[in-house]
Amino acid sequence: MDILYFVKEKIDACSYKELETVAVNTGVPYGTLMKIKAGQTDNPRINTIQPLLKYFTDISDKKAA
Repeated sequence: MDILYFVKEKIDACSYKELETVAVNTGVPYGTLMKIKAGQTDNPRINTIQPLLKYFTDISDKKAA
């Protein structure tokens, strides 16, 4: 699966309240997450995607365990 698609899919599945938690845990600004969710940011920078990928991968791994 494409990394960007994976991250966008996870962001889209989050509620606005959950995005606040994602922002706190990743250091990615809430406004940036909102722009990605709204489709205003089509191609986020790698320094935005990396912490999000780690966060969502870690959560997926914990749910699988």
